[in-house]
Amino acid sequence: FSKGYLHDSNFEGADFTNGVVDRASFKGSNLKGALFINTVLTGTSFEGANVENVDFTDSYIGAFDTKALCKNPTLKGENPKTGADTRISAGCVLSP
Repeated sequence: FSKGYLHDSNFEGADFTNGVVDRASFKGSNLKGALFINTVLTGTSFEGANVENVDFTDSYIGAFDTKALCKNPTLKGENPKTGADTRISAGCVLSP
C-alpha cells in the first residue's frame, strides 16, 4: 500500500503485520481492531480514521506522524486479538 489513497475504506480487523504501508492516507477509514504489528507506516496519515483497538506494536511510524496519530480521538481501547493497549502500542504514553 505504498502511497495508497485509501480514503473512506473499511479495514476493520485487517492484518497489516510486517507490511509496508508508507505514505498512505486512511482518511475517514474504519481500521477498528486492525493489526499493524512490525509495519512500516512512515508518512502515513490516520486523519479522521477510526483507530480504536488497533495494535501498532513494533511498527515504525516516525515522530511527526506519531504526534498526529496521538491526537486522533479514537486512539483508545485494546486489540481483541493481541490484548495490546492501542495508545501505548502507538507510542502515545502520555494523555492526549
